[in-house]
Amino acid sequence: MAAYGEPDWATPGAATSGAPAEVSAPAVPVNTGVGNKALTKDRSKLVHRFISIILIGLCAAMIALGVFVIIDNRTFNDFAEWFIGAYMVLFAALLFIYEAVWWCTIGSLNRLIRKNFGFMYKIRGKALYLIFVACLCIGIDKNLLGDMDWLRWFSGIGWGAAGAGLLFVSYTKPDLFENYYVPTKGFNSNADDEMSETV
Repeated sequence: MAAYGEPDWATPGAATSGAPAEVSAPAVPVNTGVGNKALTKDRSKLVHRFISIILIGLCAAMIALGVFVIIDNRTFNDFAEWFIGAYMVLFAALLFIYEAVWWCTIGSLNRLIRKNFGFMYKIRGKALYLIFVACLCIGIDKNLLGDMDWLRWFSGIGWGAAGAGLLFVSYTKPDLFENYYVPTKGFNSNADDEMSETV
């Protein structure tokens, strides 16, 4: 009996005097098939590197297109074409610098890019940037480039498709970018090249 004349069963944790202890059978594991996925090697870093190499190639194409627009505009003397060509070179160089910093981090350059162009450090921000810059190719006069007009189509479609593809993959397979690392050198106290995980 518990204190104050109460029965044992009314006191939590008290042993019952007459009733046998309840015996429970151990839980038997049930194979539902949910957790039986085949073990595969994580190849997401390989995909990240492949995307980076493709983007570096697209940067080279866009810089070449911008330079051809500026050079070929000497005969047209259209002031707007010079601006479009200069913007192409500038925007492509910006993405190229980001991708170069992704491969080989330089602290001061990383800090400068991240403070001013932080959207490039997220996959969706970079994808929207690619689509935005692809629209510059629409503004080029088709008579300006002559034989090099294919470069305008290649650059515009390539940048737009890369942006749309990154957006599509980031929404349909977000686990692919779960371990996407962006450079953090220049923001932390360590002098070594550390990487930080962002989603």
